[in-house]
Amino acid sequence: MRFAENDIRVIRNISQVAGIFTLIVGLLMIFSLIQLKTINPLDNPALLSVKEQFDKDQENAVLAEQVRAMDLMARKAYFSSRRQLETGSWLILAGAVVFIICQRLIAGNEKIMPGIPGSKPDEGLRQQRYRKYLTGSAVVLTAGAILASFLLRSNLPDLSGNRVKALSAREARKAQRAATRNEFDPDDTNWPVFRGEDGRGIAGGSGYPLSWNGEDGTGVKWKTVIPSDGKSSPVIWGDRLFVTGAEELECFVHCYDKNNGTLLWTSAVSGLPGEPAELPKMDRDAGLAVSSAAVNAKAVCAIFANGNLAAFDHDGNSKWAFNLGVPANIYGYSSSLIIHDDILVVQYDSDEKISVMGYDIENGELKWETLRQGSPAWSSPAIGIFGGITQVIINGNPFVSAYDPSDGKELWTIDCMYGDVAPSPAINSSMVFSVTDYSNLVAIEAGVTPVIKWQDNSYTPDIPSPVATDEFLFLVTGYGDAVCYNTQTGDTLWTHYFGDQFYSSPIIADGMVWFMNRSGLMHIVKAAGAYEPVAESQLGEAVECTPAFSDKNIYIRGRKNLYCISGK
Repeated sequence: MRFAENDIRVIRNISQVAGIFTLIVGLLMIFSLIQLKTINPLDNPALLSVKEQFDKDQENAVLAEQVRAMDLMARKAYFSSRRQLETGSWLILAGAVVFIICQRLIAGNEKIMPGIPGSKPDEGLRQQRYRKYLTGSAVVLTAGAILASFLLRSNLPDLSGNRVKALSAREARKAQRAATRNEFDPDDTNWPVFRGEDGRGIAGGSGYPLSWNGEDGTGVKWKTVIPSDGKSSPVIWGDRLFVTGAEELECFVHCYDKNNGTLLWTSAVSGLPGEPAELPKMDRDAGLAVSSAAVNAKAVCAIFANGNLAAFDHDGNSKWAFNLGVPANIYGYSSSLIIHDDILVVQYDSDEKISVMGYDIENGELKWETLRQGSPAWSSPAIGIFGGITQVIINGNPFVSAYDPSDGKELWTIDCMYGDVAPSPAINSSMVFSVTDYSNLVAIEAGVTPVIKWQDNSYTPDIPSPVATDEFLFLVTGYGDAVCYNTQTGDTLWTHYFGDQFYSSPIIADGMVWFMNRSGLMHIVKAAGAYEPVAESQLGEAVECTPAFSDKNIYIRGRKNLYCISGK
């Protein structure tokens, strides 16, 4: 087939472009391989460092999430490089094929130039040699390019290598399990902080008593007078129960045997350097001992409205104590302590500074402090796990925020509260519920970018904190209303008016919600989407604190006495 001169020129240009294209792709593939050999994504020092840390602390959900995320990035980089080289192989093949076809067309259309008169050149032989030379060159070029491309691909870092194999199999599985650990399974013995484990208001165990009478002693295992006044709620570790109290400027931690009510010891938290000589500004009914203590296997920690912070061992021996500076605000300090992995978390709200701090529970060393924005709040922190990451959640004004308890890093924040914020957040496996009176109830889908899923301002408590399961959110107001919401939609499932104020926060235990009003009457209803009353029991004493639940017993701090309610 013969082509016109212009057509031959176009074919020659296409041939040149195909040849240059094939050469450039081959060079880029070689450069890519050199780069991968120099900077191997699977040998990233940061990834290997985090993996080594995770090897030493395989229950650390934060490290687990980092290993999982960085391993995923490394794998993406690996397979991206592999796809690039595979694509390059086919591009080289395509370029070589176009080059060969064009050269064959050019060779078949070469003009036979007139020879010198008298000579008889063998033009057919010359063209035959030219075609063999061209074909051979093209075959060598194509075969070399294809062979080189597949050799380059085979020399990529091997994902099945020992180091990466260990990460993608054993450690990655452990990381995945830890990173997706969102289930909440509270202890049925320890009640370590205000509202129980992680401050969520949910008790472990079952078989809690439904009927008692504090006036005639029915269902009361023991009752004892508390030697100092306070609004703090009891906390429990093992067989020991702790409450705080104060008389004038004197602050105390009291430890009881939870089995019989014996006062085991009382330790003073007073006379510390920097402690004010006068009572700080506060609500006249509040006093210095509003914040609940926090306890773990190593220590019990307490904080007071004059800024005194202290830790004792379980026998009452002082571990450390100091004054933080008076957290002065209009109503006085009331935020309770919380502990995570031997870090004591303090929510510090004053007119001069609001922050969250982490202290080493063993020696009182300040490990971190994160300043917060906004105005003082009177809520207490709670702990949630979202995306495998443990987070300290603070219901603030105006920001609801989450912090990493290991280093204080702010994980997320959202502007949605205002006013006198006193209730602590409710938490389930995926959401945070924040509320304050005369403001709003907000359901927040927790995450790096938090989202408000729904809002309602029909029922807003002033002091009691809400409590949530994955299905239901329960709250009580200062006016006596109890409400149940659908956590996903915000629909009001039921309401009931009890006719008395609530200061105590509701607790979920044994499939029921326990509402203790200020007169000391406990209302027990099914933790369900319809109002189903179960029982009512009267303590016979005013109650402004939240009960503790442990080993089938309920521990209630009344205005003067401490009670153990038991069905045994």
